[in-house]
Amino acid sequence: MKARPTATMMPSAMPASPQQPAPLDPLRVVRLGSASLERLAREPERAGRVHSVFDRAVNVLWRDGRLLTLHGPGPLAAPFAVALDRLPVRGTVAPGMPIGRWSFDWREAERVALEMPQGPLGFVADLLPERAGARALRSPAGAGKRQALARAIAAGDARAFADAACALIGFGEGLTPAGDDCLLGALAALHRLAPGWLAAHAGERDRLAETVRSRTTDLARDFVLEALDGRFAEPVLALLTAHSDESAGSAARRLLAMGATSGADTLCGIRLGCGALESPVARR
Repeated sequence: MKARPTATMMPSAMPASPQQPAPLDPLRVVRLGSASLERLAREPERAGRVHSVFDRAVNVLWRDGRLLTLHGPGPLAAPFAVALDRLPVRGTVAPGMPIGRWSFDWREAERVALEMPQGPLGFVADLLPERAGARALRSPAGAGKRQALARAIAAGDARAFADAACALIGFGEGLTPAGDDCLLGALAALHRLAPGWLAAHAGERDRLAETVRSRTTDLARDFVLEALDGRFAEPVLALLTAHSDESAGSAARRLLAMGATSGADTLCGIRLGCGALESPVARR
């Protein structure tokens, strides 16, 4: 996701200046998802490597080929995020540096469920606040891609859905392109309101996953792959599991504050997905 320096959901857009790493103190984990805990605990003898370093986050390419995002205390900003009591001191980590299971202490960490629970909406999606997102998503081409995705969801057409979703992958600019953010929001709505639909069309789901692996950034790839498996960042979960218009509005405003446009683009996808699934065509 695209981010600005004060955002907590994603790293800032410019990496910190490379410096010679100093010895790394143990990283005390305060919160993480159950899937991230399993990944940390697996294959203790193998190391991952620091992928990228930002002012507010450190991305680690773990030994399974996927990312772990380390950030400070607070809501987990990604389904593969690990919240530390504090980030490593600036200059103690650098891209390419080995980092392994021995680097972390999660004995007292809170385990967080990041799977989207099935259930009806407790709010009216049309009443959620809006904010203009990325220019690419608002362009004629972006509008066409969004409309194609909404039509496919409303019609329950898995092949058309995969076609439209693939067209959004890598579309736009940023660490997580706008199209990926929009698709992530739509997938969150699907897992909330129609969780069995993707599983019932495994071939199209797998086609989408293969496209994600080859067409977008590393960070966006892992967000969408996790979304396909039903796992989401806490701000997304907070919105879709809200029990009233008031609490949903508050959660939406927190989501909108994430990143330069990523929160807005994700919310756009959530509104799109909810609207398509609750449309007269979908209810037939």
